[in-house]
Amino acid sequence: MAPRKPTTPAKNRKGAPAKRTRENDATVSEGRAKRQKTSATTGPLIQAQAAIPVPPPATLPPSARQRPNSAFRVLNPRPPARPLNVYVLGANSGGELGLGPSVKSGNVGRPRLNPYLSGSAGVVQVSLGAMHGVALTLDNRILTWGVNDHGALGRDTSWEGDLVDADGNHSDSDSDDEGELNPKESTPTVVDLSAVPPDTVFTQVAAADNATFALTSTGRVYGWGTFRSEDGKLTFSPTVQVQSRPALILGVKDVCKICCGSNHVMALTVDGFVYTWGRGTDGQLGRRFSSRIVDWKKEGLTPRKVASLKHILDIGSGSSHSFAIERTGLVYGWGFNNAGQIGVVDDAGSQESAYNFALTVAVPSLVKSLVGFPRIKQITGGNFHTIAVTEDGSCLTWGRLYSFATGLKIDTLPPQFVVLDSRGKPSFLRVPTTVQGLSPAFVAAASEHSLAVTTDNTISTWGLNLTKQIGQKEEEVELATPISHPSIAHTQMVWAGAGAQYSMLAEYDSTHLSPEA
Repeated sequence: MAPRKPTTPAKNRKGAPAKRTRENDATVSEGRAKRQKTSATTGPLIQAQAAIPVPPPATLPPSARQRPNSAFRVLNPRPPARPLNVYVLGANSGGELGLGPSVKSGNVGRPRLNPYLSGSAGVVQVSLGAMHGVALTLDNRILTWGVNDHGALGRDTSWEGDLVDADGNHSDSDSDDEGELNPKESTPTVVDLSAVPPDTVFTQVAAADNATFALTSTGRVYGWGTFRSEDGKLTFSPTVQVQSRPALILGVKDVCKICCGSNHVMALTVDGFVYTWGRGTDGQLGRRFSSRIVDWKKEGLTPRKVASLKHILDIGSGSSHSFAIERTGLVYGWGFNNAGQIGVVDDAGSQESAYNFALTVAVPSLVKSLVGFPRIKQITGGNFHTIAVTEDGSCLTWGRLYSFATGLKIDTLPPQFVVLDSRGKPSFLRVPTTVQGLSPAFVAAASEHSLAVTTDNTISTWGLNLTKQIGQKEEEVELATPISHPSIAHTQMVWAGAGAQYSMLAEYDSTHLSPEA
């Protein structure tokens, strides 16, 4: 792979804003996006991608790990039977907020309760992709919404009806209405599960840029949509370009957790192994490809075990970088590292080693810069930055400094850990650094913005805010800042998620509790 300059953004990173056709996916130059009026914007996750926390693999009973292999044994418990109220904010140019067709495309500047994803909807888990979302419900339905250009919604959204004009009921001072939306895309709707066995029980969902995946109670994974290569080619599997309906992913089983980057998937098994598949051109799959393979790019589309990893308890990912937490607490990282987002450095602390980092870390490498911090309990990332939460409630961030994605006061950072760009400006932070004054229980990140659910159930946000995705007044926010708005004044938030240019928050709904709760 040709070497890349550390500060040059790569195409199609997690949560990167772009036109709806996704033909020109690109990250924000110098971290400053220009607002474009299009039929839809595209982009992770965000992470994309983060979902309502699922029971960590470490809590699985030992007996479950010792049972003989069986396709029918229950490995994964269902999510907590506590429905959520989901609030949305940010860009809605592709219906990614799931507010339906009566709310035009544009920006929602304050957290707004989504009636399709709250109360009686019975939503118990959510995951966000670049411009689409997926939710799992209490009654085992999977809902999707947003842009469906390449099958990410797993259902037919073709529509020939008249465009619906907004009647003004939802057009308030906190919205920038621009255009009409396809009601079949903008409204959360059940995925077509006709090809899935009727007794299948789903326990987790996860969204990538253009694909969606669902985990079952028996440890199998279903997926639909596609992965996009750097040259724009679409491939879902070695034989399928776009998978329009859910299909069983072959080659991986006994899975207890899944997570997605922009164009790759990670699966953790109950016996502590990690499988990856998708696009691997930036090392995000954690495996080397032989030049003797005729089409090594397609080889990455088949799930394979990451050979060097074992005894893994948790996984996390950014756009094109990946992490695994080993049972001793050690963290391994691999993938794209052009802004130091993996945290793998040589001789950390030496002024002379400021540029001693690999643009791509092809195989899992110990993140030595995390050694000495309390044990990591969650790790995730955006395009070029990473966020981790420690067991003692501290928040660590590192990576790209443009657009304030790390939430750190840049002019106070130790200069020996900061890499400067060609103009002498701070470009990225090479080592994990504590975000002062922030005690998160859960964090989320997308391209250039981040969110944290604090231990007192409030929401703090920072980073780029051009589409009002962090709910603040300024276009960029350097430090973690609580969202202050009457719409969430009396809420107790338990989750946050980030897409390309939008965000979602969730609290438990006390009015529609399941009998199991």
